[in-house]
Amino acid sequence: MLRADDFDLGGLHSPIEAVLNHRVNNEILAKSRLTQTGFDDRRDVDKDCGYPETSAITIENYKHYYDRLSIAARVVEIWPYESWLVQPMVFETDDLEEETEFEKGWNELEQMINPNSWFDSKEKNSIWDYLRRIDVLSGIGHFGILLLGVDDGKPLNEPLESRKGQRLLFLRSLDESLVTISSYEDNNTDPRYGQPILYSVTFSGTDNNSKHSTPSTTTHLIHWTRIIHIADNRSSSELFGTPRMRPVWNHLYDLKKLYGGSAEMYWQGALPGISLETHPQLGGDVETDEEAIKDMMEQYSTRLQRYLSLSGMSAKSLAPQVVDPKGHIDSQIEAICILGGYPKRIFMGSERGELSSSQDSITWNNRVASRQNGYVTSQIIVPFINRLILMGILPEPISYNIVWPDLNNLSEEAMADVAVKRTEALAKYVQGGVDALISPVDYLTAILGMTVDEATEIVDEKIDELLNSFGREEEDVNFSQDKTKQAQGRDNQ
Repeated sequence: MLRADDFDLGGLHSPIEAVLNHRVNNEILAKSRLTQTGFDDRRDVDKDCGYPETSAITIENYKHYYDRLSIAARVVEIWPYESWLVQPMVFETDDLEEETEFEKGWNELEQMINPNSWFDSKEKNSIWDYLRRIDVLSGIGHFGILLLGVDDGKPLNEPLESRKGQRLLFLRSLDESLVTISSYEDNNTDPRYGQPILYSVTFSGTDNNSKHSTPSTTTHLIHWTRIIHIADNRSSSELFGTPRMRPVWNHLYDLKKLYGGSAEMYWQGALPGISLETHPQLGGDVETDEEAIKDMMEQYSTRLQRYLSLSGMSAKSLAPQVVDPKGHIDSQIEAICILGGYPKRIFMGSERGELSSSQDSITWNNRVASRQNGYVTSQIIVPFINRLILMGILPEPISYNIVWPDLNNLSEEAMADVAVKRTEALAKYVQGGVDALISPVDYLTAILGMTVDEATEIVDEKIDELLNSFGREEEDVNFSQDKTKQAQGRDNQ
């Protein structure tokens, strides 16, 4: 590291030299810190840009952004909405003909929480809607809860005990803004050490920020056995995840400024400013009736008055400066998509399913399928079903499975396009004599992606057809030869 002593100051030992030495040392130390840490402590970029400290962002801030900023809501909802576009199948055995007691109980769960409904559809079970909603709400803040309303007749703050035949009366999906953990398990020998025991939950007809909350708004202590605790993006904590907006908060903040600033820029530019100037020959000491001028300008800008009456003054229009914010907005959205791993076209809700982007769709669908199996199944559906089994609401199975539909199944239009392209490729293979280089079976399997059995069956059928055709040709030749011999015999006679 450089020191002040390394600089030759000509042997001076004056107050000026001391000041210079002090300044040099400070500059060297500052540059050294910048090199070692990678941060320039002379400027706080976050502070200059107005970005808050992470610890200063509260659940109220997250909820406000979710309620008022469309891009923020999209950040929270994109993974859950894409994951729940299809519903999984829950079953105990692979036998589709026989319905087990567990499967029957699961299928009747919809009727259990909606007893006054005659709608019957296994594909549109409202249970999935509650689970999708808690998937969304748990990502606004650090966690969310799914409340189980059970007909055990006990207060909500008492443990829910297992009893065969209990019924599920209702479900409630609640975000962190309505929930506070009141007490934790502090016995370090208990398997639930550090886990919540009681939750303080606020019930209202709407959210906390609305003035139209119902008169029944109340707060209850609820025992953990009646609650499924859901937290996404967990790291070191099993209870609290990272809010989905937190990693992109700065970009959301910038987008809020861009959207608001562009609208204000247009608003101000649509009504250009007016400069009122006195004549230079009148000099600088000109008396004006400011109140009268102000009143006249208000009449001009807010009423139907389309003229200005000026004496000794001239009015000039100020040219507005309006800039297209699209490029700046796109760069912020791209930064959000890069961090979240979303294709921009899917995040923006456009071009979904375009054949030109089929590879991107397959990659995205694989990511969604990974989340379905790795998070939604294991952290939302399984804890929910297991709790229902433990409490006697669902019959106990030997085991059960959860299977999601394949997201990469092609649409009819895409299947037709693939069929046309495969047919064209096969025609060129036949016409080009490529069979001398690669056998039909190898071509069908390696190039067109068929299985060995499918390719072999197609080739065998074609061979049989050719052999049958060849046999018919031999019969036609023999028949023609016989007719010729008979005719020649008659001529000889």
